[in-house]
Amino acid sequence: MTTSTPSNRILVVMSSAAQIPLQDGKNHNTGYFLNEFGVPAKRLTDAGYELVIATPRGSVPGMDHNSDHDMFFKNKEEHNEIKAFVGDVLSNTTIQTTEAVAAEGTQAYAALFLPGGHAPMADLMADPALGEILRQFHAAAKPTALICHAPTALLAAQADPVAFQKGMEAGEQPSAQDFTYQGYRVTVFANDEEEATEKTFEAPMLYYPADALTQGGAQVENGEAMKPNVVRDRELLTGQNPFSDEPFVAQLLEMLGGAKA
Repeated sequence: MTTSTPSNRILVVMSSAAQIPLQDGKNHNTGYFLNEFGVPAKRLTDAGYELVIATPRGSVPGMDHNSDHDMFFKNKEEHNEIKAFVGDVLSNTTIQTTEAVAAEGTQAYAALFLPGGHAPMADLMADPALGEILRQFHAAAKPTALICHAPTALLAAQADPVAFQKGMEAGEQPSAQDFTYQGYRVTVFANDEEEATEKTFEAPMLYYPADALTQGGAQVENGEAMKPNVVRDRELLTGQNPFSDEPFVAQLLEMLGGAKA
């Protein structure tokens, strides 16, 4: 990655998880969704922004192999281009921990970006360090962009995200205390999309992303299944599903003021 001024930096927070728990003690292999990370990341890089990547464990994030498919791209050529780009980025970038980023502060970043895949539901939504990062971006009114399942990570920005996650996993209706995004309009992978997706899993999911955000106090505004949908509320930008990648990054670039010289 090329060196640029601090105002050109985009903080990308990704999951360290390789699985999410399901009902009946089962697990589902997961990771980042290729196009949800790669398409926005390449557009941002091409526009002159530098990506700084962090995960809870400081480990290189793994890909959800279900996302390695032409159907999520314009064509096979774009698929191959994005896959090669992502491989190069992750091979040549020093991954930081979310704890280190939170401790250092986020003043040097222009925006925060979280790609999806089911993985953020496993660790990011209960990561106190990410909660601190989110609060810092919120306080500075800097663009905060999350796509597909990643908006569940917003729930880290509350008093006790670990207890909230455990409550959702137990089928309870936990309360979110001091949730930074209370009342914000958001979109996230919808219940009908999740119902169709989990049919390929070994067991049903413990809870759905839209239900978790609604329970936390956000206003979920989802559109038609597997069609592009982006919701912007103040500094927060959310995309509903993998097919929202292009309008999602277009709006993020608009929020950032366009390409850097």
